[in-house]
Amino acid sequence: MTVASAKAYIYRMREDETFRQTVNACDDEDANWAFLRQNGYAFSLQDFKAAQAEIYDEYGITPL
Repeated sequence: MTVASAKAYIYRMREDETFRQTVNACDDEDANWAFLRQNGYAFSLQDFKAAQAEIYDEYGITPL
């Protein structure tokens, strides 16, 4: 599991409307994680939070 994978996921969620809609349409958390793994993403919640922090730093955004 990697922060790089989480960052790729975040960027794709921002840029790919169809992908975002499919992720959001998953019935539950397990279905969501299964879909992400099927699409090549492998990250933990900690990786996701670290990826968010890196993106915030890149764009000079202060988290709420």
